[in-house]
Amino acid sequence: MVVNVERLVDVPLREVWGDEAGHFTPWLAENPGCLSEALGMALELVGTEVAVGPFSADIVLVDAGSGRRVIVENLLEATDHDHLGKLITYASGLDASYAVLVARLFRPEHRSALKWLNDISTSQAGFFGIEVHAVRIGDSPPAVRLEVVVEPDDWQRQAREFAAGQVSNSQAGYVDWWSEFLPVLQDTHPGWTTASKPPSINWFGLPAGRSGVRYAVAFSQPTGVEYRLRVELCMDEGATWWPLIEQRRDEIDAALGPELVWERLDDSRRSRIAVYLDDADPDARSSWPEYRTWAIERLGQFRTTLQPILAAIA
Repeated sequence: MVVNVERLVDVPLREVWGDEAGHFTPWLAENPGCLSEALGMALELVGTEVAVGPFSADIVLVDAGSGRRVIVENLLEATDHDHLGKLITYASGLDASYAVLVARLFRPEHRSALKWLNDISTSQAGFFGIEVHAVRIGDSPPAVRLEVVVEPDDWQRQAREFAAGQVSNSQAGYVDWWSEFLPVLQDTHPGWTTASKPPSINWFGLPAGRSGVRYAVAFSQPTGVEYRLRVELCMDEGATWWPLIEQRRDEIDAALGPELVWERLDDSRRSRIAVYLDDADPDARSSWPEYRTWAIERLGQFRTTLQPILAAIA
């Protein structure tokens, strides 16, 4: 039997995107899933050409899993000092946790510079270098391939910080919890999140497909009350989204049950609708499988009920 195997052929980037600012930057912004898969995050677009003093950052994203801001600077040529300097300036000006430089080719000196920045940064920040390639098979349309050539070594940095007493036991515990939680979530609900890096915080978010809205799982400890585990739909600037979702309150209550809590937090940046599992202590590791099963089942119920409602809101 003869097997016909085609070869991948490189396509010049400017045959795909004729102009960096006019074509490539908008394409990256409109396809955050490509960067999400490359970086192991769940990225949502905040804006393009975002003002940083008299300058503007190409793309600003947020990682739904951790709420951390991500700055992207891109070019269709080999890296240069100008774009590297802009990346650092914009990341500083916008208080970003992650800075990403996307280019056709990384010069050795710029690869080394990003590696050095990662070596002196904490586990709460990181620099990425990504080479972009366009390829095709035969006469097929071009396909994009993003190759990460520089990334922070989170495990090494967390181990170093833990040894130096810079990481608390609770932070280390949350890394362990999310390290176990994420693979089970992705096996149960493929495609819900591309995140692969467990955070060291008490909550984790999943994109809802609408700006300023996300699903989340969180451990919470109200004053004077034992820890609880919460599954929620949270809304940034709740006054914008809240009345639109509240119009469907009877339908949502009927689907998600009487334990659903509507929490309009007027003195906070976020409002939420949520359910709680009482007495869920993150230090009780023997109970983690029970907590995980509950949270993933409730996330499924939330998405099944709320995703069509969110999609219908203009």
